Amino acid sequence: MLPENFLQSLADAILQVLIAIGRIILLPFSLWAKAITRLAEQKNSNQLSFNNIDGLWPFFTFCKRLLINFVFDAIAFISYPIGAIFALVSFIIDCTHINAYMTFSDVVGELIITLVAFYMYPVLMAIAHDGFELMLLPIKKFINWCQKPAQQIDIDIKQRQ
Repeated sequence: MLPENFLQSLADAILQVLIAIGRIILLPFSLWAKAITRLAEQKNSNQLSFNNIDGLWPFFTFCKRLLINFVFDAIAFISYPIGAIFALVSFIIDCTHINAYMTFSDVVGELIITLVAFYMYPVLMAIAHDGFELMLLPIKKFINWCQKPAQQIDIDIKQRQ
């Protein structure tokens, strides 16, 4: 009762699952690399220069660029170096305090948990960034609506006789 290409379909399905798992595992690193790219683009276009902002609300534009576009990417970017330093220092401190209550396997477990937590940090920053962008969307839509020219309808009423 199996289809004739069952083995090929099974192999394709297993390969697809493995590829999807690999992409999910590499997602934090991909988001970290994307944050680096966005930070480099911000530097090249000089977005944080107040003089380069042309618009009706230059201060609000600067605040949005600084707080939402720059800060979340900067935190995601520095999370890996700071996480590695923090994990290493924590590991060294914990190794000096090994006793009957804390074994070496506990120290290694804490090191792994710390590294995984800092590895996942770019995902948290991407969620926070997208959440703030989503919260600003109604304000952006309202401003766009206010910028539209006023519309009026001329209605000529003619009475029929």
